[in-house]
Amino acid sequence: MYPIDFKEISDDQLLTLVKEGNHLAFQQIYNRYWEKLYGNAYNVLNDKSLSEDVLHDVFLDIWLRRDEIQIQNLYGYLFKAVRNNSLLKIRNEKFTAFNLSMIEQLEQIPEIELHLNQKELKSTIDKEIEKLPARCRDIFYMSRYQDYSISEIALHFNISKRTVENQLHVALKHLRTHLGATLFILLFS
Repeated sequence: MYPIDFKEISDDQLLTLVKEGNHLAFQQIYNRYWEKLYGNAYNVLNDKSLSEDVLHDVFLDIWLRRDEIQIQNLYGYLFKAVRNNSLLKIRNEKFTAFNLSMIEQLEQIPEIELHLNQKELKSTIDKEIEKLPARCRDIFYMSRYQDYSISEIALHFNISKRTVENQLHVALKHLRTHLGATLFILLFS
């Protein structure tokens, strides 16, 4: 068996090795991302020591919870964790006029975070739609993604309009249940 070149393997493979307790894989994740993450923390905190603390906390949390943690996109997860922990550091420090003005200047959702959230959301929606029965899924796609009318869908499948409406109701109920009511309303209303 040849030694593993940790620099050449994917984030998913590194995470699998970390879950098995592999310290070298964990070190590679740290080496791969610490500089970008430190820059993000420092941009928020403007303090070297606090930024290092945030990185330490995030990586320690990953190591300690390696058995249970579920990460789909490693960089996205690390970026969010560093940002959230940085904001928590600010909240836990005494507020000064400088801290308050710094918080007000932060963007609510940075472009990269928005992109990652959209990608994760699309993946979640697609997974839930795939759980629908085949005919129900096809009717939902035709209605919501291809803009077919209920009459056109009924004609296509040679079924009644009422059956189409019932299938759409089943699909929407499934998505509302699995995506949460607020998210569902934003997406499908």
